[in-house]
Parts: sequence; structure tokens; C-alpha cells
Amino acid sequence: MIKVDIISGFLGSGKTTLIKQMLTSINGEKVIVLENEFGQIGIDGELIKKDGLEVIELQNGCICCSIKLNFKNTIEEVIEKLSPDRIIIEPTGVGLLSEILIMLNDQKLRNTLKLNSIVTVVDGVNFFDYIDNFGEFYEDQIKNAKTIIISKSQLIDKKNLNSIIKDLKEINEDANIINKNWDCKEFYNTITNMNELNYFTEEDIKNIQIKDISENMKNISSISLTPLKIYSIKDLEKIFKDLERGYFGNIIRCKGFVNSGNDLLEFNYVNGKYNINNIKLKVCPKLCIIGTSLKFEELKKVFI
Repeated sequence: MIKVDIISGFLGSGKTTLIKQMLTSINGEKVIVLENEFGQIGIDGELIKKDGLEVIELQNGCICCSIKLNFKNTIEEVIEKLSPDRIIIEPTGVGLLSEILIMLNDQKLRNTLKLNSIVTVVDGVNFFDYIDNFGEFYEDQIKNAKTIIISKSQLIDKKNLNSIIKDLKEINEDANIINKNWDCKEFYNTITNMNELNYFTEEDIKNIQIKDISENMKNISSISLTPLKIYSIKDLEKIFKDLERGYFGNIIRCKGFVNSGNDLLEFNYVNGKYNINNIKLKVCPKLCIIGTSLKFEELKKVFI
């Protein structure tokens, strides 16, 4: 049986970071990462590929919406042609975990796959903002997880952390909630060897409640660009300040690579917070912006 780990979570929660660190704890296994990007350009997959790992990308949609058939066919093709020991699935941040679990419950897949872990990463810094603005759509990822991992907990105080844990338990009282230092190797060993369940039973499937998220989803859009200009860190910082001020719409996530002259600058902007790093990666500059009420023409002028 092939192990399957599902690492879900909202935009910018830290799914890719978790997967990259998990992979360092997996020894003696052939691992395939199935990466689902919401935009037309893949960003996160490049960060995993650079370590020599096999990544298959599903772009321009989310698994639970426009590319259901593509997802199932891709899984079957991975099994047949690549014969992995483990498949790690990272759904887009706006995907429904409930839908993914139902698709994996296909009888043919159940004969081959064994669900090792069903994880949702929750952004501790933005939890209250997201739960208020995205409601049932956001809760679906929490409600259907077996394990919930709180990211960025070091950036919030104990009172808020306890409030988040309380709210998470109210949504999913059976989930194992983890709040530990992500720099600890034992943490990733625990995640990669969960063996939470063999597969969802028929009773489990009956208990999954799929919500209509059309109202939440219809307002979320993305823009993918390939900027040619050379940028400095200061250039990006100025752009991110303008993003935070709302000049270009409500930007939830902005990520990608831009040319800095000799190397690339990798950046990650999440709801007003950002980080920028120099990175040696042989890819063309590219970026993806996700949010609501995006001002497409203005954004194109900024990233040229």
C-alpha cells in the first residue's frame, strides 16, 4: 500500500514549509509530491523541486472544483508509472478538504492507497481574520482534519493562542492539535509517521459535510505574472507596503521570484506580513497574486 499524506491549509498558512521539512525526515522511501496551485503559474513546486524531489503540479484551479478528473487521473498515473512509496498531496489554499477525501475514497484508489495523515495547517497570526471572512469554507479544512498544526504560534501571545485552540476544538473536537516548535526534528518525525487511519470507512464518508462555498470562492481571484525588471529588496518592500494599504485590492497572498541581478529574490507576502530571501534557483522570474477585488491593470504596472 502507498502511504498518502494530505497537507491542507488556507493561503499562506505554511503548507509548503511543512512539507519541505517533513521530507528531510523521510528516509528510504520514494516520495512524490502532488502540488495544486490556484494560479496559472506554479511557485511552491519550484521550492520543493530544487532539492531534487519529484513534484507533479496541477495548476489553474483547485482539486475540488475545476480539475477533479485531472486529479484522479494524475493519482492513477503516478501509481502506475512512478510506483512511489508515499504521495504527499498539497491542495490549493482555497480547496475543500472534504471533497479531496471523498475523491480519494474511490474504490480503485482505496485498494492501492493508505491514508497516513490528514493534516490542516492553521495560520495562528491570521486565524481570527480568516475565520470571520471565510466562514464555513475555512472551517471545512479544520473540521475534516485528523491533525491540526498551528503555524506562526511564536508570533502570538499565550492568551490568543489559547483562544485559537479553544475555537479549533469547538470546530473539531476529535482532532489532535499540535503547537510545537517547527525547528525541532522530532516534530517532523511525528508528522511523517502518524499512521492515523487506513482509509475512510463508509460511515466516515457519510459524516463528511460538504459546504457550498460558491459565495466565498467567487470573490477570490488570482493573477500570474512574469516580471522582467530587476528588483532590489527595497523595491519589493515598497510594493508590499502599497499592497498592505489596499492600493491594489485585498491581497491575501503574493509569492514568487524576481530577478535581483545576480540571483533571484524569493518573496512571500501573507495578509500584510512578508519575507524576502536571496535564492539560487534556475527558473524564470514569476509570481502569483491571490486576493479579492484585485486591480489587475495596476498590478501589471507594478510587476513589469
